[in-house]
Amino acid sequence: INDRFYVFAGQNVGRVLKFKVFDRWGELIFENENFSPNESGQGWDGRFEGDKMNPAVFVWFAEIEYLDGEVEVLKGDVTLVR
Repeated sequence: INDRFYVFAGQNVGRVLKFKVFDRWGELIFENENFSPNESGQGWDGRFEGDKMNPAVFVWFAEIEYLDGEVEVLKGDVTLVR
């Protein structure tokens, strides 16, 4: 069961500097900063202000820092289904 959407990364990623999820109108739905990757508790649970979101496609943005100090911006979309 995929109850949370979170940053899943390899061992060469040190920190997630920013992780954001937006709806199709560009409204910020979820935001988290400065955490370790691969921690499901740091991810989005499909809710906004405590209410379950309707199924839809959402855009995500992540700024990650590798162990060597390099920073990379990643982005994509995720489909929420219930």
